[in-house]
Amino acid sequence: MIDIKLEHIVKKYTSDVIAVDDLSLNFEPGSFVCLLGPSGCGKTTTLRMISGLERANDGIITVGGEIFDAPKQNIFVRPEHRKLGLVFQSYALWPHMTVQENVDFGLKLKKISKEERCRIVDESLDLLRMGAYRKRYPAELSGGQQQRVALARMLAVQPGILLLDEPLSNLDAALRLEMRSELKSLHERLGSTIVFVTHDQLEAMSLATHVAVMNEGKLEQYADPMTIYLKPATEFVATFVGSPPMNMVGFSDSEGQRWKEPFKKAVAAFRQMDGNDKRISKVGFRAEAVTLQRSDDTLLLKQNQTCIKGRVKAVLPTGPEQIVSIVVDDDQFYVVTPPSHFFENGQAVDMVIDLTMIHMFDQNGLRV
Repeated sequence: MIDIKLEHIVKKYTSDVIAVDDLSLNFEPGSFVCLLGPSGCGKTTTLRMISGLERANDGIITVGGEIFDAPKQNIFVRPEHRKLGLVFQSYALWPHMTVQENVDFGLKLKKISKEERCRIVDESLDLLRMGAYRKRYPAELSGGQQQRVALARMLAVQPGILLLDEPLSNLDAALRLEMRSELKSLHERLGSTIVFVTHDQLEAMSLATHVAVMNEGKLEQYADPMTIYLKPATEFVATFVGSPPMNMVGFSDSEGQRWKEPFKKAVAAFRQMDGNDKRISKVGFRAEAVTLQRSDDTLLLKQNQTCIKGRVKAVLPTGPEQIVSIVVDDDQFYVVTPPSHFFENGQAVDMVIDLTMIHMFDQNGLRV
């Protein structure tokens, strides 16, 4: 198992375009790290610098104790000498080669004996349950099967680290779920260090041992998935991770002088614990912190609860649950309820919020 260390990495395409800005990360040996963020946040550029397909402008990239890229020291290890496995969103299988020939191709280039190549190809295909398809061509395979072949081809050359750039994006929902299960099982069996790029938070939360949330070339937070979800370090992480996103409430006027009435209690409670509420600029709460009820029902608030009154804007059924959009003055909130709870557009409702589950952020968007 191999570790990866990024120290103050900078990647510029022009003086005005900074793709990665002072990024420092340490991937532990055997970890499954997801680089998560919106399009253009620098996650794929980071992966390409680790692989050697892009060169950093500044900083140091170290893999397994060996410096791979250090511009100031004039060190750069070419991609073919890094012993890394790389799979892109496009599987890039040779269409004129069978499954077996595709997996064998990289081994031939390494001039490995035919007997040894056959053994490695068999092991790689069997590991991904593709042994029965060895004589088929890529056009005769489903998208999920082609993805398995691409993974088998990568594993055959026995890389120390696996780099995956949005490999599931081209698959439908059912195949994505199946491949997430395959990848997680593969990681548990191999124990390899995996770096996985995605914009899909569900992929990141379900696969990773650690998630690095990026935005505009900068690292927002690096932690295990549940810490990312339960204790977001920034307002961006809070609203980017989670479906529906975290509900946010700010000051009630442009000068930031008055809190909206329902949250005065929340801020006052925090002030008792912290001794100072001047840093607080926004309060956030997730859908599961809210119990939704009709306004004409009896309202009994417990000690650690507050209530916001609003009206239903839309009900969005998803099958096992429904997302209810609530409008309060100029704000919109999202609440999740069981499908058996009936709400209709325009209905007056009470959002009962558990104050022990709220999140506070300062004017810089940092967690308080």
